[in-house]
Amino acid sequence: MQEVRILGIVGSPRKNGNTAKLVEKALEGAISVADVKTELYEMAGKKYHHCMACHKCKETGTCVFKDDFQDFVRRYIEADGIIIGAPVYHMAVPASMKAAIDRLSNSIMNNVIMRGKKMPAFNKVCGVLAVGGHPHGGQEFVLSFLVNSSLLMNGVVVSGDTLLGDYIGTAAYTGLTSPEGLVQKEPAKSKNTVLNDKRAITCAIELGKRVAQTTRIVRAGMSALERELPSEYFYTSDEFLGS
Repeated sequence: MQEVRILGIVGSPRKNGNTAKLVEKALEGAISVADVKTELYEMAGKKYHHCMACHKCKETGTCVFKDDFQDFVRRYIEADGIIIGAPVYHMAVPASMKAAIDRLSNSIMNNVIMRGKKMPAFNKVCGVLAVGGHPHGGQEFVLSFLVNSSLLMNGVVVSGDTLLGDYIGTAAYTGLTSPEGLVQKEPAKSKNTVLNDKRAITCAIELGKRVAQTTRIVRAGMSALERELPSEYFYTSDEFLGS
């Protein structure tokens, strides 16, 4: 059976923090499925210039800014499935993550326009996760953004265990504030308090399994229909990096 690759993207600017721990749990679920290879990619410590809408990528096929974005694109393109997690920053994803996602979408779109081709039918199976300081700390906004971003990239979004509350993705709570709204200083400093949210951990593992299982189904179907599907279902990272 064909091996599939699942990329876990951590959008937090804090390396090896709570968001990374949650994504790692999801990857544990994914790797428990046969013929699955996983990789963790942390955005922490990396540089992504924000998109200027200069449309130079429409002329050259690649982004004018040379930073960590090119490596991010390659990993994204080469993955069959995506598990993407982010902490809540001002009711949204962190600025660095938004910058990378903006450029991912725009550079790929302009690249194909330049070459007179259609937008790739990525068909990447996607699962999303969000981490907030409070049980109701904006996780729904982050999950919705990540779902919409995945759909915009022609992804196939799945949920985990709906009965556990994993209905559009996994929402976790770190204990930055108590359920009563009181600020708790120690949990805010910790990078592993998300592990105390047992329901979220279970949801993340189930989400990872679901992403891996569905990715295998999608890839098997694409392989079986390869002669019948249009060329936009098949692509390489070199097409979008000018290599």
